[in-house]
Amino acid sequence: MASKSAPLKSAATLAPRPARSLPPALVTALSARFEAALLPAEVADFHGPDLAEAARFTLAVAMERDGDEPTVIIDSVLGEHRRFLRIALINDDRPFLVDSIAATVAAQGLSIDRLVHPVMPVRRDEAGLLLEILPAPLPTARRESLIYLETDRADSRTRNALAAALTATLGDVQAAVADWPRMQGAMLADAARVTDPDGAELLRWLAGGMFTQLGHVTRLRDSYQGSTRKRDGSQQGALGICRKSARRLLAPESYDRAFAWFDAALAEGRDAHAPLAIKANMIANVHRRVPLDLFIVPVMEADAVIALSVHAGVWTSSALGSPPASVPRLSALQVALMDKLAINPAGHTGKALVHALTVLPHDLMISFANDDLERVATTMMSQVDRPRPRLLLVRAPLARHLFAFVWLPRDAISTRVRLQIAEMLSAAARAPVIDWSMTVEGSDLALLRFVLDIRANDGKDGSSEPDEPSLNTRLEAMVRGWTHSVEGELAKCEDPARAAAIAARYAEAFPGDYRIANGPAEAAHDIVALRAITGRTRAARLQTTDGEALRLKLYQREGSIVLSDAVPVLENFGFRVLDERPTALGAELGTIHDFQLDPPIGVATTTVMARAAAVETALACVLNGAAEDDAFNRLIVASGLSAQEADWLRAWFRYLRQAGLGYGVATVVEA
Repeated sequence: MASKSAPLKSAATLAPRPARSLPPALVTALSARFEAALLPAEVADFHGPDLAEAARFTLAVAMERDGDEPTVIIDSVLGEHRRFLRIALINDDRPFLVDSIAATVAAQGLSIDRLVHPVMPVRRDEAGLLLEILPAPLPTARRESLIYLETDRADSRTRNALAAALTATLGDVQAAVADWPRMQGAMLADAARVTDPDGAELLRWLAGGMFTQLGHVTRLRDSYQGSTRKRDGSQQGALGICRKSARRLLAPESYDRAFAWFDAALAEGRDAHAPLAIKANMIANVHRRVPLDLFIVPVMEADAVIALSVHAGVWTSSALGSPPASVPRLSALQVALMDKLAINPAGHTGKALVHALTVLPHDLMISFANDDLERVATTMMSQVDRPRPRLLLVRAPLARHLFAFVWLPRDAISTRVRLQIAEMLSAAARAPVIDWSMTVEGSDLALLRFVLDIRANDGKDGSSEPDEPSLNTRLEAMVRGWTHSVEGELAKCEDPARAAAIAARYAEAFPGDYRIANGPAEAAHDIVALRAITGRTRAARLQTTDGEALRLKLYQREGSIVLSDAVPVLENFGFRVLDERPTALGAELGTIHDFQLDPPIGVATTTVMARAAAVETALACVLNGAAEDDAFNRLIVASGLSAQEADWLRAWFRYLRQAGLGYGVATVVEA
């Protein structure tokens, strides 16, 4: 069995170890530790020579250590019957090692086939050479954690990425554990400073074992006295992961928004509800690979916010599963909601509300505005009694993230449906999905949660907010059946008695990407347009997206339109083609060409749409060969001429050309 070692360059830079003779006593002792660390179900397929070889490999890695730095070797094994990757990690024993390492390996797309984790007291000499594996702890002995893993075989790129990821993870674990007492003290100090009683109690509750504290940093504010900078927006007092992989928890723009958020509260004389709870885009390397939770507390001086104290970590599982009445801030919101809606806590509705707040993610609920929490909670209450497709959007504080809650009947959940929903949300919000999770109720209800990063395209005017009713319509079509939904839309614009037959013929011909991007209502309009033409006749339809983007659909029953033929025609109307997506429904049903256009220079989209009927008719005539294709068509869009009036100008121009006019078409049209 051959192997190729890829050393991990961690805090202690390692070179491939030279072959050395391993002390038999240490091999025997470590083999026994490996066997004792196995679960009963693992013993049957990991024993004898395989176990002994794993122990020898791990011992070779453990023989030398540089102080308390971790030692890691990644080894690619090329055996006759099996090829795999083996990893040995030697570290001082500390919390979060196994779960953090396992999550890091899985994040690289590698399945962990075997994991052995003996923790044992050892004795080393001053140079770090392993002398003895002790049978029992001694006061002078150090406890070391040995982790051995086997995974799928990986190429060199994946091994290098894994090495870098393991380095970051081990550094974060070491820093988080070492700095935990000071991070704990910082959170309790902030709790004493916060004036909001619920906020102070929340920080104390989190510090009491409900929050895995991983990092803390104080962000100073840019400040000037005249033209002299007093503070430079730097960070100080970095603890835990904030001095390792998470040196930049938030972008400067996000810090600016946080300062503005607290400033606005002070200016309006209202409670700032500190701490401000938000999600980071950064994924935690320690304990659980989820987006980091951030709690931001303002640091005040002379009634002004001069800095932000930022606590980073992840909620513990016990905190996420706590009854809402025991969670500070959430308990107050629960009482306020019951009072507002006049709900009897002992009645069915009161119990439904408690259940909804118990099931919904506490880490998000405490960060939402009261109105948003009410929308999510009451929707959840309704869904428990009557499961059905439903989508709800909530904008996070500081307008950094958009949270999408998607309820579905449990039987409707599949990977395909989840991916379709994610693609639909991403396209609608013009933002990437950066995280998702799923909860399945004991009943017939499933809840999907998506997090979208809306920072790049967000305006505080809500410009990135998707159309929630439209998304719900498309979700219902996606889950309940495409053909049935198209039939319902056709019944609104065709003879209802014939809608079922038309949908049966056309609906299933639409491909999946069209269904996600357009929905059943748009499909019904396209079907109507296709049914109105025959043979090789072409038709056109102008429309807008969000009242801004200009779209043109060209329809043809037989064949398709060659892009190189269509673009010059559209340019003669003054349009600039940005994108084109053809959708072929089959030889007998037709083809839809969906163009994204820029209107002519100096012409607004609203102006084009006001002249849509005339432009559509003129375009169809040109495409069908019934009208001239030249720059005079630009006047139909830009100047509001009819196609006939453009023909008169065209004839006048040709008459003048025969009379000796030396100007070209473009010059005359511009004039």
